[in-house]
Amino acid sequence: MPVVTISRRFAAVPAAAWTELADRLGAELLDRRIVALVAERAGIPEAEAEGYDERVPDAWQRIAAALAAGSPDPALPAFPAALLPDAGVHDRMARLTRTVIEEAAARGNVVIVGRGAACILGRRPGTLHVALHAPIAHRVRLLHDRVEEIPPDVRPDDASLADLCREMDRRRGDYVRRHFGVEWGDPSLYDLAIETSRLPLDATIDLMERAARRIDRPDA
Repeated sequence: MPVVTISRRFAAVPAAAWTELADRLGAELLDRRIVALVAERAGIPEAEAEGYDERVPDAWQRIAAALAAGSPDPALPAFPAALLPDAGVHDRMARLTRTVIEEAAARGNVVIVGRGAACILGRRPGTLHVALHAPIAHRVRLLHDRVEEIPPDVRPDDASLADLCREMDRRRGDYVRRHFGVEWGDPSLYDLAIETSRLPLDATIDLMERAARRIDRPDA
């Protein structure tokens, strides 16, 4: 059964994209659950492990919390700056994350979101690597659908939402560069790249599903 990794620009697509894909494939979904699995391996509380994962910048914590329900990207909780780990701990958590991803891939039939999974698994047979991207303006529109629910006194404007997208992209790119020595946006890392602003959500999911079912079967 296929293994699918999904790399995504922040807010390029609703989380429903990979949830629906996993449902269609009858596959395990590893997204935020990776944090819980890594925390268990590390012997630390899950809340502490959140501090080693992809994080929304501190100034955005209240906004991220308000965007959590149904947001295009999972909101991430704050982690006190004084408790942030040193580089050695970050590297250890990255190694544990690699182990969790490699074990999931060995089981097969899994959709893995983020965490450099395409770099970890490489050209493993039966594995499809997907990159989802969209212009900033499209991502801001997706986020804007959610910010209407935020109280006016903390509601961000479009420029601030664009800054959030750029900052989260930068952090994800830094993670991949640090741990794998490659550029996150390198097209050679991926089998399928989809510009999500040009397709309806169901068509994006259709493309991923079809590719997943035919990976390593070019004549099918």
